[in-house]
Amino acid sequence: MKRRVLAFLLTIITVFTVAAAPAGAVVQQERQNSRINIIDIWENGYAMPDIGNIIESMFTINKLMYQVTGLPIFSDEVIVITVNGTIGGIVEAMYEQTGVDFSKIYESLPQSNQLAQIVTETLQLDIPATQEYLLNASRASFAKGDVFSGAVLRMVELWLGIVDEVHLTTKPYPQQPGCEEIGFVVTYRDGRTEAVYTGIIYDSINNVVAGKNGAPAFMGYYLDLNQNYVYTGIDVWQRNMGFNIFYDIFCYLTPFFFHYTTQRIKFNYEGKDWMFQMWKGRYAIANGGELGIYTRPEEKEGSFYDCGADEDMLVMSIAVYHGDDLIFERDPMLHWWVTGFAISDTAYLPETLTLVATIEMRDEEMLKVAEEAFEQKQSVLDYEVDGLTISFTW
Repeated sequence: MKRRVLAFLLTIITVFTVAAAPAGAVVQQERQNSRINIIDIWENGYAMPDIGNIIESMFTINKLMYQVTGLPIFSDEVIVITVNGTIGGIVEAMYEQTGVDFSKIYESLPQSNQLAQIVTETLQLDIPATQEYLLNASRASFAKGDVFSGAVLRMVELWLGIVDEVHLTTKPYPQQPGCEEIGFVVTYRDGRTEAVYTGIIYDSINNVVAGKNGAPAFMGYYLDLNQNYVYTGIDVWQRNMGFNIFYDIFCYLTPFFFHYTTQRIKFNYEGKDWMFQMWKGRYAIANGGELGIYTRPEEKEGSFYDCGADEDMLVMSIAVYHGDDLIFERDPMLHWWVTGFAISDTAYLPETLTLVATIEMRDEEMLKVAEEAFEQKQSVLDYEVDGLTISFTW
């Protein structure tokens, strides 16, 4: 036990030393050369975390967890992943337009077979029977509309099979002209193969990735390949999670992945506490913004809110700019959470982004109490009223 604790402490010291040493050297060098240019970062941004660096951080976390628990999350080997021409073409086009190279994911994604093998051997699982049970449970969850549980159960089912190779592929989707359904074929260590088609559709005519018949692609998200940004549908999986201030606190504690700022507009209307919350900044490898509606019974205390129900949705729009450059724009729509996350190799400081949005209130009473709440935020945002619509710039 003492050795494990010592190893843990040494790993922590190593991680911070490795992370800090290059940064310290760079800062010292730039101080000596008087090359620190805050204005340049403010105006032009800075390099987005590279996908390769993100994967390297996964290996670092893996080593840390191994020192603490004795169990590896990943092995030192990478998964053998190949892609067909359609997938390869999408990845190449995104790299040319955004500078983000998604091929690094399938070229260097670590395996977790060692942990899967430990689990199956320790629990003495009959792998094919366990996989069949999880597959049926996954299908039942999807049938009930629980996409999150269905996806998790499906991933665990595949993981327990000890996957040696994955081939990302597509097949024609004749129900929609010009569309292909994205899937993958896994090869298990025992020689079995399994083809999994995801219901995610690549529409080559409109150049978007969505679900069947225009539904969200995966867990409530869409990918627009014309502007290379991700956005949310109405029934995104987070809708079941509500909102708690600790979500933001967690993101503030993980600046490698998130760097944003937020504002909240709170008021009471028709027996409910309402909150409009907006965010802008960096999300992993994207710049973007959000505008959400959250409610709770007025007698309820604390920081937890429910995500806007269907009857609470309002017509909203959002756009985010860096200077005069439009990062993304969503036209007015009935929604509870309008978002946009534009993939890029350049990150911008949240303070240099401008979020422009509109919210159409339900009636004059709602407009009155909401406007009073916006009035209290005039030090950080500008707003104006036109009919029942509040437009604001932050």
